[in-house]
Amino acid sequence: MASVPKTAPNFQAVHTIIIFVFVIILIPFVSSSDSAAARASPATKTVVKQSEAFALLKWKASLDNQSQSLLSSWNESSHCTWVGIGCNDASKVTNLTLDSIGLRGTLSSLNFSLLPHLVKLDLSNNLIYGTIPSQIGSLSRLASINASINHLSGPIPTHIGMLRSLVDLDLSANNLTGSIPTSIGNLENLTTLNLYENSIFGSIPQEVGMLRSLTHLALSRNNLTGSIPASIGNLRNLTTLFLDANSLSGSIPREVGLLRSLTHLSLSRNNLTGSIPASIENLRNLITLYLYVNSLSGSIPQEVGMLRSLTDLAMSWNNLTGSIPASIGNLKNLTTLFLDANSLSGSIPQEVGMLGSLTDLALSMNNLTRSIPASIGKLRNLTTLYLYENSLSLDLSLKK
Repeated sequence: MASVPKTAPNFQAVHTIIIFVFVIILIPFVSSSDSAAARASPATKTVVKQSEAFALLKWKASLDNQSQSLLSSWNESSHCTWVGIGCNDASKVTNLTLDSIGLRGTLSSLNFSLLPHLVKLDLSNNLIYGTIPSQIGSLSRLASINASINHLSGPIPTHIGMLRSLVDLDLSANNLTGSIPTSIGNLENLTTLNLYENSIFGSIPQEVGMLRSLTHLALSRNNLTGSIPASIGNLRNLTTLFLDANSLSGSIPREVGLLRSLTHLSLSRNNLTGSIPASIENLRNLITLYLYVNSLSGSIPQEVGMLRSLTDLAMSWNNLTGSIPASIGNLKNLTTLFLDANSLSGSIPQEVGMLGSLTDLALSMNNLTRSIPASIGKLRNLTTLYLYENSLSLDLSLKK
């Protein structure tokens, strides 16, 4: 039986069919891809590019209505043009400066991790309340924080110690509680530390002595207890040291005398005891020295007379004894001298008359005796003179 010959395949037709089928299959994918691309551009690109804007807008929405109206420029426009926002050349947010405009709200909705380029944060003199979020520790470039004069509460987060670029930290005049975190010792670039006017308690950590760049330290008007750490003597660049109005106890460490750059020292209104260290003579740049309202004892050291830059010296309301040193006459720039409410004895030294700049002199409530020196009549700038509650007599030469 003859075999039926097979018809040769039409390769051109087959090729056409394959291409057609491939195109049919591919069209949905291309269509889907184009659709996704259309959805991603520009919307998705905008979200990615302005993730910082997203974080800021979310925070704005958490604030009260009046605050939101103050930030009316925070809209869909470029975030670098918004009020209070500063950007670098790459349009990254570097500055958030919104001080003194009446903002009311918390920081809990501000996602700091989306602001990695932030260098300056200033929210001072507003109505910000609630706690400081620990997430603030993610801002590795941050050099300055000013959140003073607000209503912040709770403790200072330990994560603050992660901000190793920090130069200025001001959390003063809030309602902060808890202790000063020891992690603060990591802030080796810090020059200013303001924590005054809060309700911070516990002791001043030894780690404060690791802040060797510090020039200004203010911890006044808190509930701090314990002694002043000797490590404070490491702060050789310190110009101002304010520890007044706490409940600090113990003696003034002699290491204070190592702070040769110091211009202002206030340890008043504490529970300090012991004598005034003679090492204080090293503080030749000191302009103000406030030690009043403590329980300091012993005599006023002769070395005080070495502090020739002093304009204000206040040692009132202590338990100081002995006589007023004659060396006090060296303080030619002195305008106020308050030694009242102690147990000082002996006579008022004639050298007091050498204090030609003096405007206020208070020696009342002591055990001073003998006559008021005639040299006191040389104090032509004197406006107030308190000598009451002593056993002084009037030198008749004053009447001439």
